[in-house]
Amino acid sequence: MYRQTHIPRLQASLWVSIGQTPGESLIVPDGCMDLIRIGPTIIIAGADSTARGFAGTPEPVIGLRFGPGVLPQLLATSAAELADRVTPLEAVVAPGIVAAAQARAAGIDEPGSPRRRAGEAAAEPMSAHARELLAIATVLTDRTVFDRRPIDMAGLLGAGMASPARTVAEVAADFAYSPRQLRRLSAEWFGYGPKHLTKVLRWQAARAFLAAGHTRTAAAARAGYADAAHLWRDERSLLGR
Repeated sequence: MYRQTHIPRLQASLWVSIGQTPGESLIVPDGCMDLIRIGPTIIIAGADSTARGFAGTPEPVIGLRFGPGVLPQLLATSAAELADRVTPLEAVVAPGIVAAAQARAAGIDEPGSPRRRAGEAAAEPMSAHARELLAIATVLTDRTVFDRRPIDMAGLLGAGMASPARTVAEVAADFAYSPRQLRRLSAEWFGYGPKHLTKVLRWQAARAFLAAGHTRTAAAARAGYADAAHLWRDERSLLGR
């Protein structure tokens, strides 16, 4: 069972996975980064450039998924340093951050608050872990002055899916950057370059159309692919096949 609740203030979604079948599951790239509570450990799941295996567990797993360009700002670190790997949260943030979040977690239970409602999306045994993750994200958010450029750029790269992908030079011009500057900043903000981020976001858009019942040809067209074969090639590349 999988549940997800969007939390606009944190620019994230709280998710809970319960009762996974033991064995390896496939995690596909989506441009996002997560904070995940697995047992006693909180890890940072960096942006994946291709699909990777994950050992499923019947134990509940809870996490916060942040949109492209958000979590690196909260952690004050480069997304490139976290890409394609999992990193313990304690290796990136100061111990005082987690301690402050744990102190704050007790105050997340006000009835009717968005954070309380998000916590209620999880199974009851997970509520303490949900509160802890929400408190960590809140403490990190409150201390961060957000740079809108990564978020706006991700939106631009993911927008206009019905038309051909924009070139790196075109997107760079919108932000008054050279293509080289854009590639450097994209790696810092998202973990990989703008062309790869566009590839990931476009494929995710096609997957959403397929899930909604569109044929593969229609999904490819609506997501801005030249044809279904183009979608197939990108899919194979992102799945590492």
